[in-house]
Amino acid sequence: MRTTRWLVLGTVVAALVTAGAQPSPAAMTGLADQIKTAATHAGFAEKYDSMKEVSLHLHHVLNCLVGPSDNMYDKASGSPCEGQGNGILPGIKASMGEDQEYQVAWWLARIADQALKTGNLAQARAAGHILNVQLTAMSKM
Repeated sequence: MRTTRWLVLGTVVAALVTAGAQPSPAAMTGLADQIKTAATHAGFAEKYDSMKEVSLHLHHVLNCLVGPSDNMYDKASGSPCEGQGNGILPGIKASMGEDQEYQVAWWLARIADQALKTGNLAQARAAGHILNVQLTAMSKM
């Protein structure tokens, strides 16, 4: 599956080169940085013992996923991804379109959002775990 993703990314890059456009290395690096940062904060969310701390880090993950121009972005919570890019979802969409990775990130944003709405510490920590596992896997692509 990883080979297929790289093949698809290579095909997209080749098509962009042929069309005269190239994704900037900075954009690809920014996306990788955002994914790693979001994974780190998901790890924090799964480990803390207070809903206040878990919520803060789930907001950080959500903000990194959706970017500042999305309705789910919570400016008051801040974003550890600020300055790294415009969000994981917009980054994936810009570089690879709405492919499988985009759809996975879309669902991760919904998981984070729903976990925040539950107010349940155990469920929120479980969501942090799911987000951490998936974002860590995405960071290795």
